[in-house]
Amino acid sequence: MKSSVFLAACGAILAVASPILQGRKLYVKTDVVTEWVTVTVTDGDTSTTFRRPSPRPPKPTTTTTPAEPSTTAAPPPPPPPPASTPEPVVEAASKPTPSPEPKPSPKPSPKPSPVVEKPKPAEPSPDPKPAPAPSPTKDETTKPSDYSSTAVYHHNVHRFNHSASALEWSDEIAGYAKTLAERCVFEHDTDIGGGGYGQNLAMWGSSEDPEAFGATASVARATSNGWYNGELNLFPAGDYGKDSPNMANFKKWGHFSQLVWRETKKVGCHSHFCPPGTMSGLGSWYTVCNYSPAGNMGGAYADNVKPPQGQSIYAAE
Repeated sequence: MKSSVFLAACGAILAVASPILQGRKLYVKTDVVTEWVTVTVTDGDTSTTFRRPSPRPPKPTTTTTPAEPSTTAAPPPPPPPPASTPEPVVEAASKPTPSPEPKPSPKPSPKPSPVVEKPKPAEPSPDPKPAPAPSPTKDETTKPSDYSSTAVYHHNVHRFNHSASALEWSDEIAGYAKTLAERCVFEHDTDIGGGGYGQNLAMWGSSEDPEAFGATASVARATSNGWYNGELNLFPAGDYGKDSPNMANFKKWGHFSQLVWRETKKVGCHSHFCPPGTMSGLGSWYTVCNYSPAGNMGGAYADNVKPPQGQSIYAAE
């Protein structure tokens, strides 16, 4: 028979003058292995030649002058013989000037036939270069695989949705988290290393080889699926912008408010596998994350917990 247990969203710290709220313990044993439910929060020009007809030469015109009629009369007496008889002057009749023949109209020279050049054989084009591989998306370039960068990534992807700056990893407070996680006791302790930091806890167990799940996957699920997606809608929506929201259900949303607290700048986490019989009857992953400076400070919620900006919900696999 398989059995499992999940201690949901384990306790958060309210960093106020009052004592730190202890973490909740809730063990539910069933006969069904616990499964995490994830929500994954666009033409030839035919020129017609017109020939002007050559004018026909005019027909020559002959003008005939009729002779004057003669009159018969008695001959006069013969004149006395002249001293000399001048020889008659014979004038040559002028030849009629012929009309000049009209010059024939010049025939329009034919248009030269268009020269058709044979197309040159196309030179073979070089083989196209292969298109460069598409650049990876932002998620592919920033999503890490090692433990510390995974923890930072799963915090920042949600902080950005609440107008908070990115967190940086701190080896120092991560060491304090390791000390606590290795105790395999599910309870807060912010006195390790002198205190002054906030803290979130989470535990996940199963009857089917939970150790193989791994520390990196454990911190991703604790952060995204538990502390953020599991508590976002539990924060009183009408209290965004208030210095002091209704704290009646603080234990149900306190992990979320610490995660997105704007004045927090560093995070350090550790996930430790606790064998059956330590934290639970099942093998369990115990995750501790410490935050500096601490969040959940009374009277400072208006400036530090901003409403979500509507980005897509992001969940761990």
